[in-house]
Amino acid sequence: MKNIAITALSVALFAAAGSASAATANGSFQVSAEVTGSCVVAAADAIAFGSYDPTSTHASAALDAQGKVSVRCTAGSSNVKVALDQGSNAAAASTCAAPARQVKSAAGGFVSYGIFSNSGHDQAWACDAANEQTIASFASSLTPVDLVTYGRIPGGQNAAIGTYTDTVGVTVTF
Repeated sequence: MKNIAITALSVALFAAAGSASAATANGSFQVSAEVTGSCVVAAADAIAFGSYDPTSTHASAALDAQGKVSVRCTAGSSNVKVALDQGSNAAAASTCAAPARQVKSAAGGFVSYGIFSNSGHDQAWACDAANEQTIASFASSLTPVDLVTYGRIPGGQNAAIGTYTDTVGVTVTF
């Protein structure tokens, strides 16, 4: 009888526990993130002039070439400024507003050249506010804006045989 009473009590307690309703409570919490402004610049497509022939072809004609500067900034960035410095071999009279860029050979010779923001080669691309290039806005953080660099070596330069190079820095202000 004792066993039956314990079993009946166990069944009654189990049934009472199963029929009790569960209580709930609700709450919430905040999630936040800050997207910071940033830009990435790449100048993978350098200006490669190729062969400059000072004795015939380029005795009076310029040698032109193009390159590209790619800039990618956070979506919503606007009025992003892109400036090009004077290069690592700038002539003594070079200024930020009027860069006198030069490529240099291993033997120490120089050939003058310019970088322009237009195909007419009359708008120097420099590092002063008047000659920077402006990207109005970025709709996507994933899509770069490509800016064409128009290079020109003026004709009629007295250049010795050799390979000539220069390094031009790019500054992006955002």
